[in-house]
Amino acid sequence: MKKKTLLFIATLLCLTSFAQDAGKDPVKKGKRFYAGIAYQFMSVDVRLFSLSLNSVWYGSEQGTNDLSDNEIDTINNYVDRHSRFNTLGIEAGMWFIDRPEWKLRGNIFLGIAENVTTVYNKASGIEEYSFNSGFSKPCAGVSIDFGYQFNNHWGLWLQPTVVGTMGRITDIRDRSNVEPDSLNFIRSKEDNFYSIYLRGSIMASYTIGPVTIFAGPGYYQVWTRHEYKRTYTQITTGDVIQEKVTSVAIPKYHLNGCIAVSWRIIEQLTLHANAGIGNDLMMNAGLDFNF
Repeated sequence: MKKKTLLFIATLLCLTSFAQDAGKDPVKKGKRFYAGIAYQFMSVDVRLFSLSLNSVWYGSEQGTNDLSDNEIDTINNYVDRHSRFNTLGIEAGMWFIDRPEWKLRGNIFLGIAENVTTVYNKASGIEEYSFNSGFSKPCAGVSIDFGYQFNNHWGLWLQPTVVGTMGRITDIRDRSNVEPDSLNFIRSKEDNFYSIYLRGSIMASYTIGPVTIFAGPGYYQVWTRHEYKRTYTQITTGDVIQEKVTSVAIPKYHLNGCIAVSWRIIEQLTLHANAGIGNDLMMNAGLDFNF
């Protein structure tokens, strides 16, 4: 994670140097529409927010146990949870307002995502669970950039973003050691999940030639729900035991610092990158064709 952060900062410094050499003419009014490719990365430490357990043994419902807040706090004390997301796709948008002072644009994103969630037990020193969706789940998002230009160089921007992904996971490692005798049962495991990621930032901007640099505070929220099912089918009788664990996790932290850069390489082509750096790391970058 540190290497990615350092690479982003180094890129930002290089673009700043290039912009200073390019002169101090403000960026000209651009095209109204744009479309391109975009990549997003997020690495977040999360904590358990809710947990419920349900079992069905040989057709008999055993009931559902919803853990109390105190029980969830106890689990959070000795368990580390981590979520990592990678997304790749296409983005498109338009400038609704592109006046000298006021700016407003909307952006949509469609692509595929990878979600990796791990659960590490600090007491036993064992990674008890790992859920890996693979780079194959649908992902969609929308963002809005609302800005005000004080003059040709300085501006202020509000940038809210929401991204969601969902799917079924079968690449699961479970080392919790709560399974029935594996010699007499056929085992299957699956996890259905969906995640929503919200992010907002207020950033000051400074334009030098074809480059605009942004910096400011940010807030983020992640809401991830997993429905993990373990099914055991007895080989001789065909009787089934099914256990279901439904959990919701949210970030441990919510505030970070944001830096971003937008570089108009030519009138028709813009490169942009954005990072939120704090206890967690969020990064995205894209290359857009303006028309």
